[in-house]
Amino acid sequence: MQKVNCNILDFLLLCYSLMAGFNFYFTHQNRLCLFEVAKWSTFLLCYIVARKISHKERILWGIIFLGMVEGIIAIFQKTHWLNSVHHDFNVTGTFSNPGPLGGFMGATITIILGLYLTKKCFIPKWALFTIFILFCFILLLADSRAGFLSTLFGMATLCCLFKKMKVESFVLIKSVSLFLFMILFIISIYYYKKDSADGRLLIWRVSIDMIADAPLVGHGIGTFENKYMYYQAQYFESHPYSKYEKLADNIVYPYNEFLRIGVEQGIIGIIFILCIIASIFKYTSKEKYNKVYLGGFVSLLTFSMFSYPFNVLLLWLLGSLLLGGIQYQKNIYALTKYKFQSSWIIIVCLVLSIKGGHDYYNLKLNVRKLYSESLQKRKVAEAYIERCQVCLQSTPHLLDVYAQYSFLQLPATKSLLILKQASTIIPSSELYCDLGDVYKEQKQIDKAMECYILAKNMLPNRLLPKYKLFCLYREQRDSIKMYKIGQEALLTEIKITSTKALRIKKEIKRSLSQRCDKIWQCALEK
Repeated sequence: MQKVNCNILDFLLLCYSLMAGFNFYFTHQNRLCLFEVAKWSTFLLCYIVARKISHKERILWGIIFLGMVEGIIAIFQKTHWLNSVHHDFNVTGTFSNPGPLGGFMGATITIILGLYLTKKCFIPKWALFTIFILFCFILLLADSRAGFLSTLFGMATLCCLFKKMKVESFVLIKSVSLFLFMILFIISIYYYKKDSADGRLLIWRVSIDMIADAPLVGHGIGTFENKYMYYQAQYFESHPYSKYEKLADNIVYPYNEFLRIGVEQGIIGIIFILCIIASIFKYTSKEKYNKVYLGGFVSLLTFSMFSYPFNVLLLWLLGSLLLGGIQYQKNIYALTKYKFQSSWIIIVCLVLSIKGGHDYYNLKLNVRKLYSESLQKRKVAEAYIERCQVCLQSTPHLLDVYAQYSFLQLPATKSLLILKQASTIIPSSELYCDLGDVYKEQKQIDKAMECYILAKNMLPNRLLPKYKLFCLYREQRDSIKMYKIGQEALLTEIKITSTKALRIKKEIKRSLSQRCDKIWQCALEK
């Protein structure tokens, strides 16, 4: 028998997990998938391991080591020794784009500074300072505004926690100066990439509409990407000349984890999260490494207000390690457990994590095989994916790829079912264009028209939905609607000029000109 001490964070995390479990059970349409179980099992595994490690400094050095690995990969990508994960960016680390790399580097830079402030020997301080400079260089390579902000707020937190000056007037001047600097920094970050920042303001505006429709318990865990694009279409339909039209895009993240919690779990979920955050700052012990953990936590928390760290595995686990490493002033109660029970929990979480990772790898591999030149490989991949429909539905990005493949390669009847399923999980303007094409092929003109209109409203800055509507009205000989949507398409500003876009506009101009000539000819004959 052993005595297991629990702190208030353990209790609050348990309550939040129960609440989230009930939310998922009552609101989610699909059955629970192993991938979700594996994700939370990995979080629990890292949290328990971090709680059991008595030397908390080791966890911080482990995080720094991961940061060094990411930094080396980023440098190799910058020098073209390694290929980037994203074709539009030179530097991404192991992440899908530079944003998460910036967030991870911001947290590790904060941790390095915290360790530097705790050390007194020259050699460790010099080594930490060297790593600090290197990581700042990697942060600049990532060019992530959210990463810059997370670094600034994390370092500011450390400055407040480690301050030694007792002269109140000096402390006041320093605090006011720091506050003004942070305000100026935030304003400069906004204007650094203004269009991108305004695009996120649009996402937050639409997300607030989603919260207003289900304020108490939310729409359900994992439903943001299922419903957001429909709300964005409604927004542009009711605001036809919005300044945000040219900034709209297909969205699967709210770029603010608090808004995601509000959308999916409502006010109840937000209250739980705020209680967890408040407990961390109120009941943390005065142990020196706790200040470093708090600085790293604030950095990650700041990043979560402008990005999507909890959808990125490494940042998700970073949050777990930081929470597990924090030590509290006192325990609220103790439970008597069998000695082997915590070990069994670790083993179960480890098995579930490995199994989930293995299944995800196989599913992703088979989705890639769909585009293989070998017909046999494609058939094997199709059969595998058919058996894994539940898992596929819990990975929207893979389902989107499969839906695109079905539109291009599978019969219309089967493709229609897959596209309709995908539209309930990860709707997008392109997907509804494909769905409209299938309906059009099956002579269901009204449904095709509805799909094209919805695709146009989702992204008013896209030319393709308007062109497809134009062609449909032309085939239906609806001259008024054809002329209206044709003029709208011609006035659409194209972000990236391509041959296809120029050809589409040229065809619309020619068709409108021919139709006008026919109308004038008929008028003259009469």
